[in-house]
Amino acid sequence: MVKHKTFISYHHENEQWAKDKIIEEFGKEDFIDVSVHDGDIDVNLPEETIMIKIRNDYLKDSTVTLVIVGEKTSQRPFINSEIQASLWGSNPNGLLAVVTDELYEKIYTMGTCSGGNCNCNVRIPQYHDLYLPELVYKNRDINRNNDLESVPCHYTDSQVYCSLTKLSDFIKDPDLYINDAFDKRSGLDYNIAKRLSKDTPKIQKNSLSTLSLF
Repeated sequence: MVKHKTFISYHHENEQWAKDKIIEEFGKEDFIDVSVHDGDIDVNLPEETIMIKIRNDYLKDSTVTLVIVGEKTSQRPFINSEIQASLWGSNPNGLLAVVTDELYEKIYTMGTCSGGNCNCNVRIPQYHDLYLPELVYKNRDINRNNDLESVPCHYTDSQVYCSLTKLSDFIKDPDLYINDAFDKRSGLDYNIAKRLSKDTPKIQKNSLSTLSLF
């Protein structure tokens, strides 16, 4: 049983099957199975009003946000705004990206580490800025980890705020990944990226905001 209430953000048209698989395997009790849809929120409202509405009406008592990432996820306004709302304020959710297996093979390639005298084989990320939602991508930046004195040649998902795994691995042990995301809320000294860029697709029509977020 999943221990932490988890909000699932996903592209209904393309990844409904992945969300359904998670719910079928683990039930609805610990997953929040609601999403923002077109017309639910007035796009002319101020950004901070939209963030509060999403948190109160959709995220509710969740403490972790799970983003199912497929081919077109990064360009979905509702997903980007759901992620931003989940990180908004002084008590952000933990953040976890679960990538479809097919896409996972596209965004990593095998290569050789060029750091120092390492020369070991590693999985090298590619196209992450294209396929990952902006706040998922930004919160995988090792440079935002204040626990480190220097950026390591190799680092693991435990050292960045947003872990990333493929769907088939997540299904095997969801508690492992969800607990890790939850624990980072207080256990990782990380400069969390909370703001969407001006040109990123989002719910609000006016992207200018008075929110004091990173």
